[in-house]
Amino acid sequence: MAGPYDIRLSVVIPAYNERENLESTLRQCHAALGRLCREFEILVVNDCSTDGTGELAEALARQLPGVRVLHNPRNLRQGASLVRGFQAARLDWVTHNAMDYPFHLEDLEQVFPLLQEHEVVAIARDQRPDSNLYRRFLTGVNLFLLRNFFGLRLKDYNFVQVYRREVLQSLDFSATSTGFLTPSLLFQAHDRGCRVAEITLPYWPRERGVARSGNWKVLRDTLRDLVKFWWRRQWRRPGAPAPAAKARPSG
Repeated sequence: MAGPYDIRLSVVIPAYNERENLESTLRQCHAALGRLCREFEILVVNDCSTDGTGELAEALARQLPGVRVLHNPRNLRQGASLVRGFQAARLDWVTHNAMDYPFHLEDLEQVFPLLQEHEVVAIARDQRPDSNLYRRFLTGVNLFLLRNFFGLRLKDYNFVQVYRREVLQSLDFSATSTGFLTPSLLFQAHDRGCRVAEITLPYWPRERGVARSGNWKVLRDTLRDLVKFWWRRQWRRPGAPAPAAKARPSG
């Protein structure tokens, strides 16, 4: 049965060796979207998992209407897997989540009213998963760079966003690093004059499996993409960058 909101939503979820989280997350996502949306699809992007994630995802797709499984031809990592899902999305609005379910889709009910007046909604975490001094340092440096060099001040650039599909699919996906893909999309949308809102909602820490976002390769690739994006942006936009603008806060 269709949910109470006239929303057609695609949800992209990358998966690399997430078998232990997969079924619980897909069933929770499916139930939440069924309660809220007029129409939805869930795109699982299997990134060459070796633990049976792909096989289980296919089995669940046969049970849960609206679930599609994409299998990467080789291991592309999280950012490129998200890009593949974004490009394959079919419905009016597109969002994403992680397979450990850090964002509960029931909370989209607080996001949907904002879509009437905005093309993009950025969701900020109400708490940070930074468990040690090293992670807190990296987060601080990352936020300083993003807030001060790209003209859009947000609380959180790397959690979850909801995009109008035609806006999202018109953006440049060349920055595929895990840490800079979604910031690059937010900055591009803002540069094009899209209306961006931000809302703070609960973050749920991982209970099972292993997080991989803090390793040195991810950091290296993120910094590389950040510098390349900044450099290209300077050539596209002559003169000094415009003063930083804040997104309209909500919640």
